Amino acid sequence: MAAKLDKRELNEPDKLQLFFLSMRAFAEKHRSKIYLGTGIFLLLVLVSSGWYLYQLNYEASAGKMYSRIFDASLKAGSPAGDAAAIKGYKDLIVQYPRSHAAVVAYYRLGNVHYNRNEIDAASKAYEDFLQKAPMESDLLTLAYSGLGACHELKKDFKKALECYEKAMNTSTASSFEVLNFSNMGRIYEALNNTAKASEYYRKALAKTTDPLMTIYIKRKIASLG
Repeated sequence: MAAKLDKRELNEPDKLQLFFLSMRAFAEKHRSKIYLGTGIFLLLVLVSSGWYLYQLNYEASAGKMYSRIFDASLKAGSPAGDAAAIKGYKDLIVQYPRSHAAVVAYYRLGNVHYNRNEIDAASKAYEDFLQKAPMESDLLTLAYSGLGACHELKKDFKKALECYEKAMNTSTASSFEVLNFSNMGRIYEALNNTAKASEYYRKALAKTTDPLMTIYIKRKIASLG
């Protein structure tokens, strides 16, 4: 059985109807502002969507170019493909400077220059990478190690030590413990700090599973006395 309506409810206007009437009146009064706001909102949606699609295409194009350069240099090998790789990575950085691929290209440039014994150019490339790479990049440890190696070759052991210490403090350092510990040991050895050198070589020895690396580190420890 349907519930009965009392006299007060019958005499009161429908609340939902009043709400829609008030909304209609508001819309009529502020019609131009509503049209303007709606237009701005739609424009922002279109601009945001267009920018998003542009960025997707931008990153995809940069990624394809990077893959072509990397594959070609890998196929040619070093030193045959080094010059072409350097030119290719530099072209990529110029054409797609804001892309993720351009950031990685700086790291690849550092490696190529280092292998060619172009230490100043390698240092610059590693520094550029470290300035632009995100904190979560998997390549941070290797880039700091590469930059440290450049300073080490120039006998600037203080700067090399700073770089190797930074390599040990990156988010991916745990994946490169043997590299980091052995680098630190080698620098302290060069600085004639045998206690520290032995400490880090022993840390590297505890982490390595490579038989050749094990032999190398044991010989280093033995030579330190």
